[in-house]
Amino acid sequence: MDFNDIYYFYLTAENRGFTAAERASGITKSLLSRRVAQLEEKVGVQLIQRNSRQFSLTEAGRQLYEGAINMVSEGQSAYDSVALLRSVPSGIVRVSCPTVLAQHHLSLLLPDFMRQYPKISVSLDATDRHVQVIEERIDIALRSSKSLDSEPGLVSRALATTKMILVASPDFIAQHGMPTHPNQLARMPTLCDQVERQEGEHKWELFSPEGCHSIVKHHPRLFCFNRWVQLESAIQGIGIGLLPNPVAALSVEKGKLIHVLPEWTTKGQIIHAVFSKRKGMNPASRAFLDYLILHLPEILTAPSFDNNFFT
Repeated sequence: MDFNDIYYFYLTAENRGFTAAERASGITKSLLSRRVAQLEEKVGVQLIQRNSRQFSLTEAGRQLYEGAINMVSEGQSAYDSVALLRSVPSGIVRVSCPTVLAQHHLSLLLPDFMRQYPKISVSLDATDRHVQVIEERIDIALRSSKSLDSEPGLVSRALATTKMILVASPDFIAQHGMPTHPNQLARMPTLCDQVERQEGEHKWELFSPEGCHSIVKHHPRLFCFNRWVQLESAIQGIGIGLLPNPVAALSVEKGKLIHVLPEWTTKGQIIHAVFSKRKGMNPASRAFLDYLILHLPEILTAPSFDNNFFT
């Protein structure tokens, strides 16, 4: 078996046609077509539906393409690992990250990383939307969730875990009283993001150290995905917020917020690094990921989120 034939087939399938594959790779359309035809003859099945109007793979072609993706990815990774030994990582790393994580944690890590790797540039998209990693050509996307559903073509690496805590301002507690059980939260105004909506209702799932479990149906006054806005609204007494501990901890220390029901918490929020499995990770991206693995858990344990930005 000539593995070059599989590579030529991969280029054609990945770019959805011989002409597009020629533009992407510089290999002539005629050579690609001839080698794919030779591959079909060797395996004894048709891999590509010949149609002038659209490009499509047969079932056998789809199966071979999935295997070819892994083959090319492993080959690229092997090449990159050797290249990493002979050169200093360089180039651009395209990173997507939730706004709060970028502003108040990743911002503390980036300067030291870039001093260590002077030939690496970072393009950081601080956004709370769900980015399309492959379509938007993102090298590493950071995501925070209780769990991460697998997506086609992507792999993930858990980096760190944080806990969510309930917080409210002293004025809010003075007006509404200090709750002593999660059930009382249903009668109080709350803050949340739309992700917390389940089966048409807004719910918080809380756990105690003794293993008790409580589902709180609450009624938000504010819906906002951005944790900064939720934090400021909690400080201003708009409602009780359920926020990541690293986001709220400093405000609790300074007395701007009170930790409500401290014995109750949520399942850990896991911060994942998500990246494409269709191509090997380049040395610059690998260096960035390794740096996050080493340093992000430590910086998340230090309360660094100060609310003096507005003052």
